[in-house]
Amino acid sequence: MRRELRLRSACRLQQRGFGLVELMVGISVGMMVTAGASLMLAQQISEHRRLVLETQVQQDLRATADLMLRELRRAGSWATPQRGIWAPGPAGVADPIANPYTVTDPPTAQQTNRVEYSYSRATDRSSTTAAPAAANAEDNVMTSSTERFGFRLQDGVMQFRLGDRWQPLTDGNTLLITAFNVSLNLQSLPLAAFCDNACPAGSATCPPQLLVRSFDIAMTGHATHDARVIRSINLTSRVRNDQVAGSCAS
Repeated sequence: MRRELRLRSACRLQQRGFGLVELMVGISVGMMVTAGASLMLAQQISEHRRLVLETQVQQDLRATADLMLRELRRAGSWATPQRGIWAPGPAGVADPIANPYTVTDPPTAQQTNRVEYSYSRATDRSSTTAAPAAANAEDNVMTSSTERFGFRLQDGVMQFRLGDRWQPLTDGNTLLITAFNVSLNLQSLPLAAFCDNACPAGSATCPPQLLVRSFDIAMTGHATHDARVIRSINLTSRVRNDQVAGSCAS
């Protein structure tokens, strides 16, 4: 009986805890589970980072494009456009003059990587003579330091021209612009019906033409910290101030 009890006690002592093989298998399974969870976590962090970069790039491009749209629509705006048309009137009405505010680059229908334009910043639109009626009236002269604007791509950064200086419009630390193309589109509408006299044969300036202008803009950029995050944007902006070219026969 005593011997049997000793054998049972020895068996119970041998069955306590895990064996070395069992312990190694358990550790291996735990490491596999931990590795899988770590890999999943790393992928989620990477996807979240990529999503944040994509959103930031898209927002920066959209904000830049919105500013371009608002600005380019104002190209050629003139506080006193009536000065460009001659009509009989009372004494003191000046002869017609050309619009001093226009698109200077691109000057014709072509594609470039920059655009420059001007518009009047006068607030008094009542002046019809050469002498302005007030300090803030239209003087019919384009002032380079305050009435000249533009956009260009320089070293991966979009720049905005304000007067005589170019200022950064995008942050090169977060977004690099790789392509910027501007195309000027012209639609010409003849105004012969508004002329009293017939135009000379072969005239290049008669009858006058109404030029309806619009810009097609394409811009591409990628995140500075991840060149794989690439976004492009295409937009069209119609210039609200149509241009008249040529004149009627006298």
